[in-house]
Amino acid sequence: MAKKAMKPTAPDSLSMQLFAPGMTALHRAGLGGLACTLKTIERQYENGTLAKSKLPSPFIDGKPPWEIDERSITLQFGKPEKAAAYLQRLFKFAFAIRKNGLIDLPGQHNGDANIPVLADLQSGLILTFLQHGNVRKLVKDASAVSYDPEGDGIPGVVVEYRQCAEFKHQKGWKKLVDTKGQLKQGEIRVDGPISPGTVVRHVAFTGDTAAADPPERMLPLYFALVGCLALPVNRGVAVLIVPKVENLLEFIFERPLMTPTTAREAQIPNAADAALQAQVRMRAKTVMSGLDVPACYAMTFTPTPWAKQQKSRVATIHVPAGDKKILSRFERAIACLPPRIITHVEHQESFRADSVIRPLIAENLALGRKWYAGFSGLMTKTNPATDKPYRNHIPSERKGLHDMISDSTMWDQEGESLVVQAVHEAIRQSLGRIRQDTDGQAAKHLSQATKKRWERFREKLRLDLAGAKTSSQLRFALSNLFSRGGSNAVLQKAWKKVLPVIRSDWQLARDLGLLALASYAGRGETDPDVEAKSNSNS
Repeated sequence: MAKKAMKPTAPDSLSMQLFAPGMTALHRAGLGGLACTLKTIERQYENGTLAKSKLPSPFIDGKPPWEIDERSITLQFGKPEKAAAYLQRLFKFAFAIRKNGLIDLPGQHNGDANIPVLADLQSGLILTFLQHGNVRKLVKDASAVSYDPEGDGIPGVVVEYRQCAEFKHQKGWKKLVDTKGQLKQGEIRVDGPISPGTVVRHVAFTGDTAAADPPERMLPLYFALVGCLALPVNRGVAVLIVPKVENLLEFIFERPLMTPTTAREAQIPNAADAALQAQVRMRAKTVMSGLDVPACYAMTFTPTPWAKQQKSRVATIHVPAGDKKILSRFERAIACLPPRIITHVEHQESFRADSVIRPLIAENLALGRKWYAGFSGLMTKTNPATDKPYRNHIPSERKGLHDMISDSTMWDQEGESLVVQAVHEAIRQSLGRIRQDTDGQAAKHLSQATKKRWERFREKLRLDLAGAKTSSQLRFALSNLFSRGGSNAVLQKAWKKVLPVIRSDWQLARDLGLLALASYAGRGETDPDVEAKSNSNS
C-alpha cells in the first residue's frame, strides 16, 4: 500500500532572489522597493521615530529580522505561524495614508516628502497601479494644496487631489498567507493593480490564462508600487518608470533620488522626459559616490478607443544607463527649456506650463537619435492638447532654443552647427533687405508694413522647408534662401563643412533648417527700435 504524501512544512522565512527564474523587470524593481522599505524601517527605528510595536518583528541583538545583500532578500518570521503578523506590520508601514488623505510610500523618500509632491505622486498611482475604482477608495470632492514656487508671495500653483481612504496594496499581505497565518505554498493569481498591463488572456478560461506567481515573486510585485515611479502627464495620461535593478544595496541609495522633491520636478510632458529627469536627479548624487545611473523602462498609460474607461499601457521605451553625453545634453535642454509657472496677477492665479520642444529632445536622446531629429513635426503638426499648431508655442521658447544651439557641446559635428549659422545669416540678410526696401535706409523704427513682410517671409520659408519631400526639393529650398540672402559669411568660410551635412541626410538637414528658423533671434526680432543691418554687398 502506497504511503500518503506528506504535506510540506510551512517555512519560517521567505527568500527572494533578484535574478531567479520568472523575475521580470517589474519584479526586480519591486524587490528593490522592498529593500528600500526595509532600510527605511531600520533608519527610523535607529533614530527613534519608529516604535518597537510597529516593527514587523523584534530586532535581536540590534539586528533586523531580515537580511539584504546585493542579489537577495530574506525575511525571517521566527516561526511559520508568525508570517501573517510579520507581513501585516510590514505592509502597514510600507503602504501608508496620511491624515490629509495622501498616499505615502516611505521607501521612496530620503526624508519627509512635501504635500504638493505627494499629491502629484498619488495622481500618478491612480492613473497606473490604482486606476480601477474597486482597488482604491477616494472621496468624491477634490482637495487642493498650493505652493509658491518663486517664494515672492504671488498666488501659488494649485495641485488638486482626491483624498484616499484605502487602497488594495494595504491588504495584500492576506493573499500571501493561509488561515493559520503561515506563508502560502503554490502560486497566487496576479492581477492588474499589482502588475499594470497583466491581464487574463481569455475570460472564458480564467483559471488557465491568468498570470500567477509563488510568494517569492508575488511579494516583490506588491512592492513594485514603491520601486517604480508613477507621474501624471495630465488628468488622463501617466508615465510609469520601471528602473533596472541589478544591485539591491546600490538601489537602496539610488531609488529615493529618483523621486521628485519639488512640484516643478514632478511636472513632465512625456515618458522620455520623465525618465531622463529621474536619471539627472540620480546623476547629481551618484557621481560623487562612484555609482552608475541605472537604465529604466518608461511606460505610457493612456485611454484607448477600445477601452476608454481605463488607462492602458500603449508604449514602452528603454532608456539606457546614464550616458554622460546624453544626460549633459538633457540637463542643458531642461535648463534652457524648463517647466514654467505662468501667473495671471489680475486673476490672482498661477498654473504650470511646459515646453513643447523639450519632449521631442528627450525622446530623441533616449532613443539614440540626433536631439533635433523630427523638428519639422513641431513646425507642421497640431498640438492635440490645445488643438493649435505646435509652432504657435515656439516663440515663447526662442531664447532658450537659441541658447541651446549656441552651446558647442550640443553638436556631434561642427557642420551641423554651421548649417544653422548659415541659415541664420541668410535670414538676417533677407530681413535686412526687406526693411531697407520698405522703410528706407535712414528709418529708425520698424513700420507695420515691414513687420508684415517679415512675417510673410518667415512663413514662406517654413512652408518651403517643411514642404520639401525629397533631397532635391530640400536643396532647392536652401539654395534659394542662400542665393536671395546675398553674401553669406558663414558659407564663404565653411561651405566645405556645410555641404556634406546637407548631402548626407536631407531629412536631418531639413530639421536643421527649421530649427534655425525657429531659433532665429536677430536684433530686429527682439528690439524693434534697433536697426537691422542690411546686406551691404547686395
